[in-house]
Amino acid sequence: IGSASLLGEMTLAVLTFVGNITFMYYLGDEGVGAFGIACYYSPFFFMIGNAIAQSAQPIISYDFGTKRHHRINQALRLVLTTASGFATTVIIGFVFFPETLTSLFVVPQSTAGKLAIEGFPYYATGILFYIINIVLTGYYQSLENIPRATTIVVLRTILLVPSFILLPFWLNTSGIWLAMPVTE
Repeated sequence: IGSASLLGEMTLAVLTFVGNITFMYYLGDEGVGAFGIACYYSPFFFMIGNAIAQSAQPIISYDFGTKRHHRINQALRLVLTTASGFATTVIIGFVFFPETLTSLFVVPQSTAGKLAIEGFPYYATGILFYIINIVLTGYYQSLENIPRATTIVVLRTILLVPSFILLPFWLNTSGIWLAMPVTE
């Protein structure tokens, strides 16, 4: 049942690895530095989604076992609302305070800092979907629907590579930052 969660952890590694290669190709060391800042924040998104999913799993699993479908639906609404609220807060930070978030790692006026400040709003467009996908993976695991949970995670991982290859080709630098959001 937990294989989807394991694969979800792998998605974060694929994001970092393929993203680093892509940023290096298009923007060099400074681009990797900018993307590295975003990668430092990504585990926090993952932890938020994972914490919400893990908190709900025993409740949803129990209600699934007792066939209380109305409680499963209530729990799903609650986890999606909670995920959306947390994601919105994080998105606001990335869109309205990219300088502050960047300054925790580099001088905002540096090349890497400027690239991060420019890219964070694009990157932020995927945070809601990132967290919701993690929550839905946990939800489907709770319902013992392993094929659906695994499909979500596998698609997230597989689609990252073509997104990092094609989007910069079509959208330049903003396309690199949009690879994760488009994938999610």
